[in-house]
Amino acid sequence: MQESSTLGLRERKRAKTSEAIHRAAIELALERGLDEATIDAISERAEISPRTFFNYFPSKEDAVLGLDGHSIADELDQTREAPDDVLSGALDLVRAMFEAKGGRASDFVRTREVLQKNPQLMTRHMMHIAELEDRLSGIIARWMSGDPRFSGDTEAERLDQAHIILGICMATVRISMRAWATQSDCASGIAPIEPQKTYERSIETLRTVLEKLP
Repeated sequence: MQESSTLGLRERKRAKTSEAIHRAAIELALERGLDEATIDAISERAEISPRTFFNYFPSKEDAVLGLDGHSIADELDQTREAPDDVLSGALDLVRAMFEAKGGRASDFVRTREVLQKNPQLMTRHMMHIAELEDRLSGIIARWMSGDPRFSGDTEAERLDQAHIILGICMATVRISMRAWATQSDCASGIAPIEPQKTYERSIETLRTVLEKLP
């Protein structure tokens, strides 16, 4: 029991430091611009050493996005039951990877502002997910093995098919997040649409397109 408590404390401390670095990075990117938001400046504001910075993020761009590899690994290592619908499950998996970060998931306003000013960060985010392609495809292929539509295929065939499904899902999430990041502020004072809403709309569009295809 003591070991569990110690691990819990360690994880909480790590999450707190990760959030502090992410918050400092996004604040500096907005205040000074991405080029001036150096690792030294981020570390100073987060009250850590540059050496500690690299224990959490490999680059300042990842810090701005909150792409903490540790939290993403935790997301991947969660036990996932096979979904009723493989495509829906795969879409949710990619979205979970997109949202698995050290910073506050609810702080989408500042994240949107940074992405609008630095659209190259969106590419970095999708590249980060692509780097996890083999692990993500493996999870999807495992789900497919229990689906009667795919159970007769070989393991290699299911893995190839999983890569294709993942590619479709990544494109859908990328379009969704781009639509969210580039939306104009409403002059009437109405808040911008939250990421979840644009994501749901993109999924609806995807299913409509798939239904129209022969």
